[in-house]
Amino acid sequence: LLSGDTYKRNAVRLTGPSLSSKKITVQILSDINHSIQRYMFMLLITNILVALLASMAFHWIGLDNAGAWAVAAGLLHIIPYLGPGLIAIATGMVALIQFDSLPMALLVAGAWLVIAITVGTFVTTWMTGRIARMNSAAVFISLLFWGWLWGVWGMLLSIPIIVIVKVVSEHVEPLQPVAELLGE
Repeated sequence: LLSGDTYKRNAVRLTGPSLSSKKITVQILSDINHSIQRYMFMLLITNILVALLASMAFHWIGLDNAGAWAVAAGLLHIIPYLGPGLIAIATGMVALIQFDSLPMALLVAGAWLVIAITVGTFVTTWMTGRIARMNSAAVFISLLFWGWLWGVWGMLLSIPIIVIVKVVSEHVEPLQPVAELLGE
């Protein structure tokens, strides 16, 4: 943030003396920025949706501090697989203590997992594909690959990485088959 647009100016300068290559570089950087902003906005929307659904489910079940658990669920949902798992364990333990009943603990944890899996698998994947103009299979495969390679950090960075690859591939002629493969 402190460097401002220094990185962008340096990238444009490094592309060479021709005006056309500089224009393509500026367009690529602009498209990457726009795509990442739309992806981050989509994450915000889906995490708010997760928090609202969790709040309704937890209130309906009667879990104490349902709103606080829903906020935690919305915040941790950004971490694929691990975040929802942590919330399921935590809310299940809290429900076991509160209700002193294993079926109620399983109901709370199960309700959360249904919400997380439904939103994460269907809504987030579909919205990511729409926003990035990518097919859902490419999004899912990217998540699996980068998660396998780098673990949780790979899962967090997988969509921005694949979006950058797609944007660059759209603008670099020899890489256009890659863009076609990743596109809708």
